[in-house]
Amino acid sequence: MFFWPAADMVAAGRPLMAYAPGGQALYPDANPPLSLVPLGAVEVLTNQLGWMGNEALHRAVTYVVFSLLVLLMAREAVVAVERLRGARLSATHRLLAIGLFALAPPAWQAVVGFGHVEQPLEIWLVLLAARLTAARRPASAGLAFGLALLSRSSAVLFWVPLVLTTRDLRWRGRLVLTAVGTATVVLLLLPFLLVDRADVVHSLVTYRGALGVGAGSIWSLLRGSPWEGVAQHLDLIAATILALALNAWLTTADGGIGGERLYAGLAISAASFAVLAKTVWPYYFFEVYVFVAIWVLARVRAGHLLDGVLALGTVMTLGLVAEIGSTTGLPLPQVQLEGAAMFLALSTALMLFTIRARRPVPG
Repeated sequence: MFFWPAADMVAAGRPLMAYAPGGQALYPDANPPLSLVPLGAVEVLTNQLGWMGNEALHRAVTYVVFSLLVLLMAREAVVAVERLRGARLSATHRLLAIGLFALAPPAWQAVVGFGHVEQPLEIWLVLLAARLTAARRPASAGLAFGLALLSRSSAVLFWVPLVLTTRDLRWRGRLVLTAVGTATVVLLLLPFLLVDRADVVHSLVTYRGALGVGAGSIWSLLRGSPWEGVAQHLDLIAATILALALNAWLTTADGGIGGERLYAGLAISAASFAVLAKTVWPYYFFEVYVFVAIWVLARVRAGHLLDGVLALGTVMTLGLVAEIGSTTGLPLPQVQLEGAAMFLALSTALMLFTIRARRPVPG
């Protein structure tokens, strides 16, 4: 698995050198360090069992340990649904809801298919931050959000709906959430920077700018042109602007962002990244799926089941399309056609979802 060399450094008692194995490679360990805690535990356990040389058993231990994080994420998602519905689900419905989150194709694609074991940890922490925000506990929400950033750096986009939640936080609370989240990231990354600054900065910041435009992206239409460098270096800025614009529009709806709309805002932010990233990987749809599913289950009580089926079906279908597009060795015209089709389908779905999320829950 891609992250094992970094986890080996943690297991060997040298966690602050975790980014050294990737060094200045084109594809270093690009994840922030929090996920290395459970991964380091996996390495210790695997070593104790004598399975380090057996990749199949090594992977099996990794997935068993991280399946616990998937279940933790699913439980937090169900807690969010129950809070939004104002009632606890029955035991049967709770089990079905947990399965909807933990056993969905996007979860399998991300964790098992692509080995992004950090995503359940990140999503759980974002859900925790959302719950604490709704409870008007901005300092605790900021801590959870900072830890989410230390799990996966693209979680920065979720700051947008969290601080724009007009129903739950005043300006002072938004500032507290932002300050605590920033301080958490800075304080926990500082030791790594002091010990191995060059590798940490390359792994977490600068390496991405060296990657070219890949599959599944509208930016693939610029490949080979003088404008390709713009997409290569500014795609995240474009995604952030889109997330800001759509979430700001969401705040203008009656009641602003709060309740189920907070999870709609999180889904919009995750989808904005997928719409404008320079390469669209299937695992980008994991976060989108979880947040859309929460929004859907919160609205099922109103009898609009078809909306939910269409929304979740669309997310899973787009994830499968991205799976096909991520195949290596495809000719450029096919890559460009798939990228344009993905952009058209995803951007249309995103706009329709935003419009739908602005409407109040039907009685």
